[in-house]
Amino acid sequence: MAAAAISAASTVRVAVLHIAERRHDDSAPRRLLSDNLATYVEVHAGGVDAPRSDDLVGITQALARTHGLILVGAAHGLLVPLGRGGWTLADLAWALRAPVVVVTDSGPDSTNHTTLALDALTSRGLSASVVAIGDGGDLTELPVGLAGRIPAGAVDQPELFRTEAANWLDPVLKATGGRAVAGDDSPSGPAAAMPGSNDAVPAARRDQDAPPSTVIGKRLLIVLLAVFLLLVLLLCAVTTFGSDRASVNDAGVSVDSGPVPSVRQPVPSYRTVPDTGHAKAPSRPSAAAVCPQHAGTLVAAEPDAATTARVNAAWKRIEKWLAAHAPRTRASLRPAAPPERIAALQARMSVPFPPDLVASLRRHDGVAAVDSFDLPPFYRPLPLDQIVADWEVNCSVLAGGPQDDDWWHRAFVPFATASDGGCLLVDQRPGGHGRVGEFYPEDGTGFDRWPASIAELLEGAARSLETGNAYMQRYRPAVKAGQLEWTIEAPR
Repeated sequence: MAAAAISAASTVRVAVLHIAERRHDDSAPRRLLSDNLATYVEVHAGGVDAPRSDDLVGITQALARTHGLILVGAAHGLLVPLGRGGWTLADLAWALRAPVVVVTDSGPDSTNHTTLALDALTSRGLSASVVAIGDGGDLTELPVGLAGRIPAGAVDQPELFRTEAANWLDPVLKATGGRAVAGDDSPSGPAAAMPGSNDAVPAARRDQDAPPSTVIGKRLLIVLLAVFLLLVLLLCAVTTFGSDRASVNDAGVSVDSGPVPSVRQPVPSYRTVPDTGHAKAPSRPSAAAVCPQHAGTLVAAEPDAATTARVNAAWKRIEKWLAAHAPRTRASLRPAAPPERIAALQARMSVPFPPDLVASLRRHDGVAAVDSFDLPPFYRPLPLDQIVADWEVNCSVLAGGPQDDDWWHRAFVPFATASDGGCLLVDQRPGGHGRVGEFYPEDGTGFDRWPASIAELLEGAARSLETGNAYMQRYRPAVKAGQLEWTIEAPR
């Protein structure tokens, strides 16, 4: 059902690669997919000629040439051995460098099971979003905010899917770039790098007079090659099919049971499953190995009067605009964090916060996960508890591999998060001066296009809201049903 909703909410050519364990059926989710897909590929995971992970990577590569979005779906557990060689869905996601969508229900154990799945993905350096099926349930304790909620009964209402799917999902899951055309050599978008390759696929020829393409929301999906749907709790999103031979007729692609050349090197042994068939997760050293807590005597940062006044003035402008134009978003702003809690968190992380971050937290302790206010274009300000949680997760990942300061550093303080695993942070290394940077698990941390401080970021967001001008000349504010969204405008 989640695959059908993502497909219905997208305007690019969409393909689904479904990994099944039983014969094809004609269930409601499958019929919903048929209404919105350009291509549906079926691969049977069992049998003598079961596919290898390289086979599926090759199929995805072929689909990416003529589709703007590929959804790879399966109803298996995250670490359940599949196919030849005992690869898992987590291994396949790593091989494709694909962001993951974890689909959950709203039952009493949903938070626990979903958090475990997210933890397994994080340990492999993979980013993830969560989509819930059905109303109710307390999912507020998840380490990430929901990227969508789909009504439980929607599967039996095809017309509702066609008209409402876009409203159920966070914009990060809506691929709305220019359509790829069968026969083109690339996905739609400026240039899409193939997984495992340093080469970019040439962009499709465009009319020079055409207006700039636009994507509403979180991440520019016109260059997205694959999204995994891991049906962790609710096994009904993509139905099964049964053939060891997969064909993509409208794209001119045919894949037999023989091997397909991989676009990546084989998955390293520490990420694969031993021949015994039992899944084994990589070991995870403690985050304390690289990010010591309560280390030494730290003097917590205190903003001076000028910094406090500057940050409060920016927030007042944002609050005023939201109250007038996006009241649902305005309601997501949380109350101030107590100064003593902010100071205690700095001591725990052994990192002094920049004064403007302290001033901002004293104004708003982040925002609520539902109908949240986002800093442009897709970053939700974090409350204190989630700041330290995100910091610990990234430190733990860093501890499990080479120490790379360009990927993550213990003196990076995350203060806003995206549904796809990225975050905004401030650089508190010596000489960092609290500059704002962007972290994404696949890319590491970069600072080039971000402002020198949180105060400057807030002022820029306020100015964009008041004037309607695009922030950074790319992210324009828009309001839908009382909620702020940022329209991402691709350059001409």
